[in-house]
This record gives sequence, C-alpha cells and structure tokens, in this order.
Amino acid sequence: MAFSAGLLGVGQNGLLVAIPVLVIQTNLSLSVWAALLTLGSMLFLPSSPWWGKQIARVGSKPVVLWALAGYGVSFTLLGLGSALLATHAVPAAAGVGLLIVARVIYGLTVSAMVPACQVWALQRAGEGRRMAALATVSSGLSCGRLFGPLCAAAMLAIHPLAPMALLMVAPLLALIMLLRLPGTPPQPGAERRRAGLTPACVPYLLCALLLSATVSLMQLGLSPALVRQLGMDTHAISHQVAWLLSAAAVASLAAQFGVLRPQRLTPMALLLSAGALMLCGLLLMLAVPLWLFYIGCALLSFGAALATPAYQLLLNEKLADGAGAGWIATSHTLGYGLCALLVPLVSKSGVSVAMLIAALCTAVLFSVTSGVIWLRRSPSPQEE
Repeated sequence: MAFSAGLLGVGQNGLLVAIPVLVIQTNLSLSVWAALLTLGSMLFLPSSPWWGKQIARVGSKPVVLWALAGYGVSFTLLGLGSALLATHAVPAAAGVGLLIVARVIYGLTVSAMVPACQVWALQRAGEGRRMAALATVSSGLSCGRLFGPLCAAAMLAIHPLAPMALLMVAPLLALIMLLRLPGTPPQPGAERRRAGLTPACVPYLLCALLLSATVSLMQLGLSPALVRQLGMDTHAISHQVAWLLSAAAVASLAAQFGVLRPQRLTPMALLLSAGALMLCGLLLMLAVPLWLFYIGCALLSFGAALATPAYQLLLNEKLADGAGAGWIATSHTLGYGLCALLVPLVSKSGVSVAMLIAALCTAVLFSVTSGVIWLRRSPSPQEE
C-alpha cells in the first residue's frame, strides 16, 4: 500500500524532472505543459470526494486497483502522445488532444490512490494501530517524492522519453503486489451515513488546506529567499534548492518513522506540535545564515508530517474513513490552488522573503485553527 501511494509522488516529481526535456522533444511550450499538469491536479477537486464515497460502498481494494489502472493508462497515453509529437507522426492538435485525455484520466482516477490506500491500511491495522498505518502510507508517499526525481533523472540518461516507460511499468508492479492481499468489506450502513459533510468537519478540512498552502508557499519561496545568501547565481541556487528539498523529505521520513509509527503522541498533541514546529521553522528561514535556513526547512517539514495523520484521524471521528480521506485530499488540492492564487500577489511586493512571510501567515492561521479544535474538543480519558 505504501508503494502504491508512493507512485503518486514518483509521478508528480518525476514528471517535473522530465518537463524540460518534454518541452524540447514535443515542441510544446512550457506554459502548455504547465496547463496540462494543472488540469490533472485540479480534477482531484471533484473526484476525491466521489471516490471517498465509493470506498465506503465497495471497499478499498477495488478502488486502489482502479486508481492503479488509471495511473498506468494515463502515463501510457502521455508517453504515446509525447512520442507521436516528437516524431511528428500526428498533427500538433491531435497530439495535444491525446495529452489532455491522459491528464483527464489521471485526475479522475489517481485522485483515489492515496485515500483508498489510507483507508485500506486503517482497516487492516485495527483500532490500536491506526496512526502507524497512516504513517506507513505517508512514508511511502514521501519516499516517492524523494526518489522519483532521482529515478526520472537516471532514466533520462537512457532516452528522453524513458521516464514515461518507468511510469507505465511501476503500477504493474503495484498491481502484482496488491492482488494477493485480502480486501476489506464495504463499510456498513451506519458508516455510510457518516459520509455527509457537517459544519463540525470544517476546522479539520481548514487545517488540511492551510497546511498544503504553507508547504507550497515555502517550497516556491526557496529560490527567491536564497538570493540573499547567493546573489543571482542561478546554478548555486538550484543546487541549494535540491539539497533543501532532500532535507525536507528526510525530515518528513524521520517524523513518520520516529514519532508517528511508534504512536508516541495523541492526534491532538500532534496537531498542536505541528503548528509550533512550522512556525519555528519559518521564523528560522527568515534569518540570513544559510545553516539556519536548512534547520528551518527541516523543522517545517517535520511538523507538516506530524499534522497530516493527526487531522485525518480527528476528522474520522466525524466522518467515515473513506469520506474523510476523500475530503482531506480535496482540501489539500484547494490549498495548492490557494497558493497558486497568492503567488502573483505576493511576488509583486519585490521582497525576497515575501513567499516565506506568506507561508508564515498561513502557518499562524493553521495554529489558530488547531487551537480552536483543541478548545472545542472535550478531552477523552486517553488524551487526559
């Protein structure tokens, strides 16, 4: 299940590595490829809640298999369209149309991957190991994001379109591993009735939205902020960004294996700790010394890794597991969309750390929302 969830990270970050080569090979502009990537991502918005309901109705295993099939078909069509455009075998309009179909399939099916894997892991783990199950799936996603670019870069040395072949074959490996696992039964009627969204769910979904916006703004703000230390040396900046993202991925894995899997803290304690760590991390990233920048980036990533299973487990007290996972995925996508809207506005300020300041603001809102959740919750005996 962790491997299947990790395919999402491999596909997202691996494709980003291949984009410069695809621009040259297909003679399509970077803006066209950016629009294609955005199309696939934004389709997560309507499809994630729908898949959450299907998880409750038919069980997790069929939904994961459908997501893997959609993953394989979408990247097969993406590779085919790219190859046809590179060889001028079809008109540009036909090739772009094939790429659009590929991204639509991706957005409508792969949106089910992580929620279904999470629910399947939760149901197989049982009540006593729910946080550890979520941590395992999240660690797979983090590993995919860490190693996806490395695998894609290695494949580029073979052929410009070789990363597409990697992304076609990977879901077949996941299918082979998952087919032998027993599925989980559909959720009972009482759980299905809990699939409806209520006002009590809003703070948890707002936490998910603010978290994804904070992380996205931090990532986009790395390059402008590094200008303070490195000037306009783009090569040095790119090198440092790569190392910072790697440090962030390692910090996320450390949180997942060191805190979440051993289940050392309650979900509410995790949520409050996450807000404090993200605020400390961003404050350190506003400092000038580069070594503080690294520590801040790691702290923020560590805190963000703690937060995700925390608000998901808390939301699952209000919603069925499948519905909660679907709505969390939708909120994450909305957070990325909010980040995209903020970027042009923040960039106009001309301040090198403007993105990080915006991330600090969203982290403050995240902490305030976490505090509101804590005040509204009556502590359970376990948390006391």
